Amino acid sequence: MPVSPHALVLDADNTLWDTNATFRRARSAMIQVLQGADGEEARPDGEKRLETTDVLYRLSQHLPSSGGEGPDLEQLARAAAFYMSGLRGGPEAGIQTPRLRWASEQVRAGRQPPGCDRSRARKAAEAFRSALSAPPPLLDGAASLLRGVRAWRTAQPDRRTSVLFSEGAPDRLEVAFDAHGIGGGQYFDDIVLREKTPDTFRDVCHAIGNAVDLPEPQAAEVVVIGDSLQRDIRPANATGCTTLYCPGDLWGRETPEAASEQPDYTLGTLDEALRILDL
Repeated sequence: MPVSPHALVLDADNTLWDTNATFRRARSAMIQVLQGADGEEARPDGEKRLETTDVLYRLSQHLPSSGGEGPDLEQLARAAAFYMSGLRGGPEAGIQTPRLRWASEQVRAGRQPPGCDRSRARKAAEAFRSALSAPPPLLDGAASLLRGVRAWRTAQPDRRTSVLFSEGAPDRLEVAFDAHGIGGGQYFDDIVLREKTPDTFRDVCHAIGNAVDLPEPQAAEVVVIGDSLQRDIRPANATGCTTLYCPGDLWGRETPEAASEQPDYTLGTLDEALRILDL
């Protein structure tokens, strides 16, 4: 039976567009510079290739955040260079957790990795930053869902509202907004850039209740769509929202660890929400 919401709250990164693919390209660009693919002599044998997406992501978890999304990029480049120094076995050997810790400790101690001076670290960081500036592609079904949301809002603008909710860095999100026409108000009445917690979801729902024309604002039916059980579904469930889970590449298809993470619906692609929401 279709849900007839008064409001739709949609996660941005890795739900609406493929942020993970953009970060993979950025990590690959950094590794290419560190491995000498920028025109200088490449590193030998076991250092020819590295599982760039996983290793750099894991390294970033061991380094202090510089604010925004993750560690300082030059520190990340130096940590990757330490990780690769003397590495043997290639990607098939798997990510070596003790080496991750060791590499991050060297950077924290202010040491310079062999074969990676400050100039190369800066060049690797710039390659990452440049690749990350490319707009992320919309995920399967996203364009159809956006069109459906626009038509749904237009039909009853006083009783329906839509919100884009993200924890992403504003500068990076602005690139996606510009590429996909998000910021002009044709799809979303509000864009919320805050940490996702039950309290912030309650704030969003309270604002929605004030925005729609209902006899009792607290009775507004709110639907939340996201790709993470912990970051989207659990806090939305805690506030009484109807939840639609659309798993993506970043977290994969997760299994709820408790009833608080159980979505009301699970989607294969975003456009399946059109049928469930009768948009």
